[in-house]
Amino acid sequence: MKVAYAGEPGAFGEEVARMLPDAEPVPCASFAGVFAAVERGVAERGVVPLHNSRAGMVEEVVRLLAKSPLQVADRLALRVRQNLLVLPGARLEDIRRVASHPQALAQCSKLLQQHGWELVARGTTSGAARQLAEERDSSCAVIASARAAEIHGLAVLAPGIEDDPENTTRFAVLRRLQ
Repeated sequence: MKVAYAGEPGAFGEEVARMLPDAEPVPCASFAGVFAAVERGVAERGVVPLHNSRAGMVEEVVRLLAKSPLQVADRLALRVRQNLLVLPGARLEDIRRVASHPQALAQCSKLLQQHGWELVARGTTSGAARQLAEERDSSCAVIASARAAEIHGLAVLAPGIEDDPENTTRFAVLRRLQ
């Protein structure tokens, strides 16, 4: 079963998609892209984040749900472990900017405020990891999954940097009306 998620391989949405039986994850460029993939029949299901225990509702998804003909077939919870990723060899004192999805930045606000780094919003955590790997900027770090680090050849400088030790995101599983 094809399951659409927002982001690229290494996204937390991909991890949730794999929780569904016989899932074949299908990456989409955005949350709107997930809705479109399910509406058009490109994917049988879609997974989108609804609410995070630290950062709250994912407003963009709530707006999309309100306008969508899709139904929420199920809800799944994922314990989200955020990691500070850098180019191999980069050190904490090298970092000037941190890029990620706004939800991920909000989930790690204590560490980010402590260091006073410039924050850069990206469309997805996995996309931020890919962009760092492509741009090779050792003064930039990203917040993303450990799997994103593996995929893009990045180093985990600091694991588990989320503010809430039980950081959990609830995802909606979308389907077309029966």
